[in-house]
Amino acid sequence: MRNPLILASLLAASLLLSFGCGGGGGEAEKTASIPAGPHPIILLDIGTLRADHLGAYGYSRPTSPNIDRLASESVLFEWAFSQAPTTAPSQASIFTGIYPSSHRMIEEGSRLVDEATTLAEALAERGYATAAFVDGGYLSPGFGLEQGFAFYDNNQGGGLAAIGPKALEWMRKNASGNFLLLIHTYDVHTPYDPPEPHRSLFLQGLAAATEGFEPTAEAMEAVRESFHSGTPRPLAAADLEYAKALYDGGIHYVDAWIGEFLDVLRETGLAKRATIVLFSDHGEEFQEHGSVVHEKLHTTVTRVPLLVRLPGGASAGRVEPIVEMIDLMPTLLDLAGAPLPAHVQGESLIPLIRGEGRPPYIAFSESPLLGEQRAVALGGYRMILSKDLHATRLYNLMEDPLELKDIAGDEPDRSEVMLRHLRSWEEKVELFSFEGGDSAAVGAETLEQLRSLGYVQ
Repeated sequence: MRNPLILASLLAASLLLSFGCGGGGGEAEKTASIPAGPHPIILLDIGTLRADHLGAYGYSRPTSPNIDRLASESVLFEWAFSQAPTTAPSQASIFTGIYPSSHRMIEEGSRLVDEATTLAEALAERGYATAAFVDGGYLSPGFGLEQGFAFYDNNQGGGLAAIGPKALEWMRKNASGNFLLLIHTYDVHTPYDPPEPHRSLFLQGLAAATEGFEPTAEAMEAVRESFHSGTPRPLAAADLEYAKALYDGGIHYVDAWIGEFLDVLRETGLAKRATIVLFSDHGEEFQEHGSVVHEKLHTTVTRVPLLVRLPGGASAGRVEPIVEMIDLMPTLLDLAGAPLPAHVQGESLIPLIRGEGRPPYIAFSESPLLGEQRAVALGGYRMILSKDLHATRLYNLMEDPLELKDIAGDEPDRSEVMLRHLRSWEEKVELFSFEGGDSAAVGAETLEQLRSLGYVQ
């Protein structure tokens, strides 16, 4: 699955195969109706959306009836991992197909270098119309993710209430052409405050929250920061359940708009012509590992939904092997019949969709936070390493998808294999990286929105 740049010096295949080669079978059935040329591509980028809070991924609450309907017509990737736990580096990896260590947009205030080729740039070169309707924050102009979009509408936190009507109208006007359309929202992000009736939908039967408590970005960030202060102040049980219910209400609000979107797809004929992708940059913690929001590499944050609905719903099914979000860009370029930029480190998922994938199925994530974290998923297991702390944790994803039980001490041989893969990956990404890390030049309005999202103080 991985680019030769990454795999050239990975361990012998015998080591991989001795522990299996993915999350199991379940690859979508092979079909001849996968597109291989220019056609519309629509990206639904739902920030902070946990995979396991969707019905299609097994959630018990009815948060996502329309997304689940979309999933039934899509290739659903069971184990897709983001490359970072925070917005800027994760989004940059999605749209360039390379790891944060290589694109260098690692810190939240940095910008993507001009030399990196984005998906929008690659498709624009093939004659695609390119348009984006985004919710501001780290997708605001100035951070570099706007590269390649001929039309870039930045809503500075207006959410789908502002974005949705404009995006749907753009779809209607451009339905007959070939285009890349990005629709991005922070509606699931803190503050968890969806409009009614979505806000109250999952509150019934819960114990009363602490008087005056609301899960604003400021309140949730205070909880997160307390775990670094030596005096942790976790949310009380009732407050935690209240926050989760409002988060789920936000998903239901976005899902209602997805229903409108699906209606327009059918109305315009794009349901038969377009590839639609629903995904997220990262998920959200609710004290499964002590803290809240998103700074850790656990599956609660880095396992993200990835639905690829091919034209007409071709090849719908569930894909169990592990994939990475850097695989999305090469997949879409493959579908569009466009060449792959030289720097791309992800691999097209089309062989997996056709049932022709070959191991290893492997995914890496990274972050400079919490002792410089690294993670690798392989063979149904996942290891998280804190480099500065010289600490490793190993989890069995099939038995423990939330990564609650560390089994590193019980499986020293497997732990050593996973560590070797991490070291080999680090060596390979060091062979190629852009000169980056420059601070983005953004205005006061963008900075204020980033404060409201909890990203800057």
